[in-house]
Amino acid sequence: MQVPQFLSLPPDPGTIIQQQLIESNRQVYGLQYDLLTFANPEQLASASAERKDLLQWLAQRASFGYAETKVDCTTLSPGCQCCGAGSWSCLFINGRCNARCFYCPTAQDDSGPPVTNGLAFTDPEEYASYVSSLGFSGVSISGGEPLLAPALTLAYVNAVRRRCGDKVHLWLYTNGILLTTDLCSRLRDAGLNEIRFDLGAVGYSLEKLRLAVGVIPTVTVEIPAVPEDENLLKQKMVELATMGVSHLNLHQMRLTPYNLGNFVERGYILLHGEKITLLESELCALRVVRFGLEQRIPLPVNYCSFPYKRRFQLAASRRRAALTVCAASEVVTEPGYLRVLSSSGVRYCEAALLQNPSYRHPFEKITLDTGRSLYMERRPITPELELSNAERCALEDGGDPPVRLARFERIEGGLAEYF
Repeated sequence: MQVPQFLSLPPDPGTIIQQQLIESNRQVYGLQYDLLTFANPEQLASASAERKDLLQWLAQRASFGYAETKVDCTTLSPGCQCCGAGSWSCLFINGRCNARCFYCPTAQDDSGPPVTNGLAFTDPEEYASYVSSLGFSGVSISGGEPLLAPALTLAYVNAVRRRCGDKVHLWLYTNGILLTTDLCSRLRDAGLNEIRFDLGAVGYSLEKLRLAVGVIPTVTVEIPAVPEDENLLKQKMVELATMGVSHLNLHQMRLTPYNLGNFVERGYILLHGEKITLLESELCALRVVRFGLEQRIPLPVNYCSFPYKRRFQLAASRRRAALTVCAASEVVTEPGYLRVLSSSGVRYCEAALLQNPSYRHPFEKITLDTGRSLYMERRPITPELELSNAERCALEDGGDPPVRLARFERIEGGLAEYF
């Protein structure tokens, strides 16, 4: 019997990658994976068609940034600009919260010290020294809920402002439940530039948000794009703009072990990818961006997709670390890896800033002016890879990298494929 020709064709690389991601997601969730509902072919086709239409409309009226992973970038908040530039430090004051948002991706039961990128900072002055030494232009205070610890939050805001002056943009994330008129004034006086509210945590009530308008220079609403709240959010947009809110940031909802039960209960349709995301969340966000532009509402709306967070924020962290150890003969690539060319090939490394060295890889000691030591470790992530003459020329001349090296050389563009 003759074997059909298509059966002998090699598998499509894209299909292989998708299968690997699906298996990776299956391993993360174990037996709970079978509780999840993923989009079927008809739902995928319908969603892809709708997204294509939305993006085509938006392409004529909105600004797409960061390899087209963020929409609309026409007027980003100062904090978002720091994030996009890769010069932002996010300090988690605590890991506890007084709200019970169904979409929260974390456990919110951590009572540990303030932490950023795995580094604990129990002393505000020490953290301010870290911010100054590494040249950050933006600092956010987050949690948990930072207003559960107002004195601690104010101490860190004060310390960074005293040390860095106006060189750093300071903002804070909050659900607003504990915000008071007095606390707003104290945050402003400590040097806070921007405050961001998760209105979803309070049923979209604007009561506490009003306390900040006219006191904190920039007031932003930052929420996940919850599909069933789309119409309510559209109704609120005019009111937000009228009362003086500066920006509306929408995030793509994603599944984690902590919100899985709530997502299953709500019957959400999910998508595979680097992480599992909610199908309708992205479409909801894009529709809201379009609505704001169609209605000419003077409230900039920015859709911050999961690919943006996954690709650009991680790349920024790697790049900051890599630039501190990059030798003259090396190159820091767009995703933040160190490219090391030799006569026989190329290898890639990444740098990581640690509280303590692992002693498995070379490291450099960094001493803050407070006396604290941190360690920049240089880790190989590939063996030495042989290069053809054409591949070497492409790397040296800044041309398109070989496909097999693309993930080390370029940040992937575009929104995530639906599968």
